[in-house]
Amino acid sequence: MLGEMFIGNQGENKVERAIGEIRRGLPIVIYDENDYLLFAAAETLDRNLFNQYKLISDNLYITLTSSKVQYTSQNRENDSKRLQINAFDELLHLVSCSAGDCTKKLQCSKAIDEYAITLLKFSELLPYALVVDMTFKDKDEMWDWCEKNDIIVLDTSFINNFQQNQDLYEVCKTSLFLKQTQKVSIVSYRTRSGGKEHYAIIIGNLDKDSEPLVRVHSSCYTGDLLDSLSCDCRSQLHQAIQIMTDSGSGIILYLMQDGRGIGLTNKLRAYDMQRKYNLDTVDANRILGFEDDERSFAIAAEMLKKLGIKKIQLLTNNGGKLSELKNNGIEITKCLPLIMERNQYNNSYMETKFSRLGHGLRVFSFFIITSLLIYYAR
Repeated sequence: MLGEMFIGNQGENKVERAIGEIRRGLPIVIYDENDYLLFAAAETLDRNLFNQYKLISDNLYITLTSSKVQYTSQNRENDSKRLQINAFDELLHLVSCSAGDCTKKLQCSKAIDEYAITLLKFSELLPYALVVDMTFKDKDEMWDWCEKNDIIVLDTSFINNFQQNQDLYEVCKTSLFLKQTQKVSIVSYRTRSGGKEHYAIIIGNLDKDSEPLVRVHSSCYTGDLLDSLSCDCRSQLHQAIQIMTDSGSGIILYLMQDGRGIGLTNKLRAYDMQRKYNLDTVDANRILGFEDDERSFAIAAEMLKKLGIKKIQLLTNNGGKLSELKNNGIEITKCLPLIMERNQYNNSYMETKFSRLGHGLRVFSFFIITSLLIYYAR
């Protein structure tokens, strides 16, 4: 009875509320038909809360993703695991993102651990959850305990729904004046689940019956805003704007998923890993516990549908965007590459994109570049 009352009160913002608690370093209980799990983000956990966990159970574990396990375990296992933690200082060492091996034996993780990791990724925190397996005789006892301790409770089905909810709606639309062209409008979108806002930048006058040029661009604070030399994001963004200006129209879908979906702070951590250990961007992400690319482009497909567009010419060097848009109902009639600038700071990054992330366009001759520019300018 008590559980049903709390479910009704939490409404559709349960996951967003939980993300807020997690980012503040507070614990969450998640449950399914078989397990109850108390967890908190390792990186925001303080010593006092860790000690309170120790009072609940001596069996405290940190979840490690399969990516992290490859750099932590001497056995180079490929599955997600649990690492037993006995002291707060051990936790601090793990959060420091050392690339060294762990000599402690890893234990098998539970299926419910993946939901904790998913919530941490939604929170743009490191995917290390301090977890305690809880034992309740039934859900009413769980609700009583959580109410007494002021802890948010989440059914794992809520997390699944949040992850899959692409119910997009337009917030506002206005004109925009860019250096390259003043015939621009920008549309802001939100999802019903309360996730991040995304933006459609519409250049020129679109003919919805045609096949507009489209660039799906993930936000890059260091590149787009600060003009960092370490990546090619800004040059791709502005090149796309210029190509669309020259051709008369186009759409840039600007998605708020910095660092290939891990967030700005974690991207900066990855930069630090690269410089400390002489790693490329893929291995740096894996040491942190992330996949090579955590982004989703399904939301871009939904934005195009909201604009009444189902057939496009895609400006990209990333085959992953092409396949994900296709899988979400967008027809790609042409995939057109972008010319990328190289320098001493981004050369390794560019090579990694070609060799490990499936991007195309390794080298352009002057003839190819000229031909493309003539094509786009038609």
